[in-house]
Amino acid sequence: MVWCTSPLIPAVSSPTSPPSVYPVFGQSQFFTRTTVIPVATSPTWNQSFGMEQMWQMEFQRLFVQYLPHLWFLSPVEEKPIGSWGAFVDSAKVRFCCEKCGHGWTSMKGRVAFWFTLNPLTCEGLVVFKLFGQQCDRCNSERYEHAMWYPEEVIKVLANVYNRIGQVYYGFYQPPIHRSRRPGKPRTPHNSNLCQACKNSVCTERR
Repeated sequence: MVWCTSPLIPAVSSPTSPPSVYPVFGQSQFFTRTTVIPVATSPTWNQSFGMEQMWQMEFQRLFVQYLPHLWFLSPVEEKPIGSWGAFVDSAKVRFCCEKCGHGWTSMKGRVAFWFTLNPLTCEGLVVFKLFGQQCDRCNSERYEHAMWYPEEVIKVLANVYNRIGQVYYGFYQPPIHRSRRPGKPRTPHNSNLCQACKNSVCTERR
């Protein structure tokens, strides 16, 4: 159900390639007008240099199509309290242990999105959590932050855009892109070292 007048909005049929350069914007520039439900956000994105801007710019490139609704994106540490829509997606990601330097690739990088649209302000909020994995060599018990490839960011944002379109804008069975960046991890997925598995998110694939 949409509470504000909105034009006909297309679904994203296939993710586009990332632009070569993303302008640098601070997070506050995207939240100057928002009055949606307050959420305790993470103080840092824990992403490699420039990737925070990529998440934000790709999100804005897609969600501007939902005007006059304004949508905002923010990372969180925990699932928000209350009635939120939810979407879980997977991607190929890279990890590097800060303690011993061991690096590994996972085809089961997980991201959980939660979203809501405020009917009073016509503003929407998408919050998300990027799940980590533990190193299998030094047993530090620390969840390392995933390093995301640009094309995987584009894919999961296109998927959550389509899911929100289905919930609020009348999209009829929009496409969900399940492909991942090619790769062959050397070892199978270890659920004992996976933060998403510990939080029962790996079982919520879609």
